[in-house]
Amino acid sequence: MQNDMMSAIRAVVAEEVGKTMGRQVELLEKIAQFLGIEPSPAPAASAPKRTPVPPPSSKRPPAPATAPKRPSSVPVRKWVKPEAASKPTRAGPAPQKSRGRPRAAGRTATAAAPSSSPGPETSVSYELGQEVRYKQGRGSFSAKVKSIDAKAKTVTVERVSDGKQVVRPFDKVTSA
Repeated sequence: MQNDMMSAIRAVVAEEVGKTMGRQVELLEKIAQFLGIEPSPAPAASAPKRTPVPPPSSKRPPAPATAPKRPSSVPVRKWVKPEAASKPTRAGPAPQKSRGRPRAAGRTATAAAPSSSPGPETSVSYELGQEVRYKQGRGSFSAKVKSIDAKAKTVTVERVSDGKQVVRPFDKVTSA
């Protein structure tokens, strides 16, 4: 029963392949006529049929047999590196592509003003418990000063929103 189904399937597949190949041959002949190429009167011999190879019993494929040696009349094709002289040369080094946001983008007028944030050369005096605002990542937060390290120029602040303590440099902290 299974053999009958397999042979029926094979017959249907062979018929469909024959129809498709016939259409392909017709199209190729039309293309040849359009291009002005004379098709050969004898139909081309079809490729020899291959005998089905049973799958190997083990998972590992068998070792390949030694490859047939090419005749000495067949030249070896080697990859040739294109000449460096064919490329246009530049006088200087290649320009670096910038990544990310431009330096001036995203800055507001108040953040760019020199009076809004103290410079590193000016002495900044913060007091314990003072209300300040500090920058962290993309945001700005309200906080209270917990401790000041003048030598390292850092301030430990506690966020008003969630009580988290963070250490920020003087230039990232402004009085509220």
